[in-house]
Amino acid sequence: QLLHGILALERIFRKHNVATAVKPKTTLRNLLVHPKDKLEDSSKTDCIYRIPCKSCDKAYIGETGRTFHTRLEEHKKEAPNSKAARHTRANKKEAEREENKSAVTDHANRNNRATDREGARVTDREDNRRTRWTKEAVRIRKSAPTTNRDEGGHKLSH
Repeated sequence: QLLHGILALERIFRKHNVATAVKPKTTLRNLLVHPKDKLEDSSKTDCIYRIPCKSCDKAYIGETGRTFHTRLEEHKKEAPNSKAARHTRANKKEAEREENKSAVTDHANRNNRATDREGARVTDREDNRRTRWTKEAVRIRKSAPTTNRDEGGHKLSH
C-alpha cells in the first residue's frame, strides 16, 4: 500500500521534471548483519508456544509471560504425578473423570498418549499481555484440533 503511494508520487514528480531517489527498504546490510545473537526458545519470555502430541496430530497452544523453559517445566512436573499408562476400560473411565492442572497431562492420560516435549516450540512473542492473549486465542482457533480445554485467555467472536 505504502509502495503504491510512493510510486504514484514518483510519477507525479516525473511529470514536472523533478528527480526523486527512492531508498530500498531491503539492503545487503539488513540481510547480512545481525548484531544480536538469537535467543534459544527456552530463554524467551512473553511468548505463545505449541506442545505437539507424539501419537496424534493434536497440539497444546499456550502462552506465558515468564520464560518458556519455566512454563514447560511446570507442564513436565505434573506429568510424572499422573498415572502413566491406562490400558483397561476402567482406568480410561477414571482418567476421563480426573482433571489435572495441565490440559497436556489430561490429553496424555485420557488417550494413553505421550507429548512431544522435544518438539515444543515458541511460535510467537508479544510483550503486551492482552495482545498475547488474543494471539493465543487466534492460534488455538487456527490450529484446531488442539488439546486445549478452552479457547485461550481472550474470547474471540465467531
